[in-house]
Amino acid sequence: MNAIEVRDLTRVFRRGKVRAVDGVSFDVPQGTVLGLIGANGAGKSTLFRLLTGHIRATSGTAVVLGHPVSQSDPSRWLRTGYVSQSRYLPGGMTGAECLRFARALRGGWDDQKVAQLVDRLAFPQHARIRELSRGHYVRLQIALALAYNPEVIFLDEPTAGLDPSGRRELMGLLIDEIGLRGRTVLFASHTMEDMERMADSVAIMDAGRIVSMGPLDSLKKDAGADVNSASLEQVFFQTVERRPE
Repeated sequence: MNAIEVRDLTRVFRRGKVRAVDGVSFDVPQGTVLGLIGANGAGKSTLFRLLTGHIRATSGTAVVLGHPVSQSDPSRWLRTGYVSQSRYLPGGMTGAECLRFARALRGGWDDQKVAQLVDRLAFPQHARIRELSRGHYVRLQIALALAYNPEVIFLDEPTAGLDPSGRRELMGLLIDEIGLRGRTVLFASHTMEDMERMADSVAIMDAGRIVSMGPLDSLKKDAGADVNSASLEQVFFQTVERRPE
């Protein structure tokens, strides 16, 4: 069974001049992790915003947990979590206030889980959100995204801008959480090591399109790379460079 199904999804900006997402189709089976890689401007963040209902598609369809994203369905969003690159949380709140506010809105809120996350993530709960560093802001987002044990998690560059120690700690937590509960995850990152460590399959995105997708060994074969020695970074560049204009 697929947790996410996308068919010919397209988003056009600037009166048709920019096709940020261009006819994308893919499935994410339940309980698997799909990694998404691509250069800046490839369309990854726009794809996340489409799948989470933050913007509307120009055409095509996206279904998450059996429900079309185009239809308003609050119950679907109670079963999904989202960590965005954008700063969208209310800057005047403290982290603790934001958690309390979200608790009132979310069914299935797990107080014990939140206490564990707050302890492990170690972000300053009583600082204003506008004052949080990139690393602390992401940690708060992750606590919010995991607090109600969602079935599907969207992670848009969660480790971007973190120092090596912070990235290692955060990846360890995410891998623990995903492995324990068998969640479905769509995960974007520029860090190939994280992708190789976390993803069951990888999709390469370029100029708004998915140009290659599958388990890493399959991507290596498709790119003409050595299955035993090629890195994901090599596969990415070979795939994009081989793509016809």
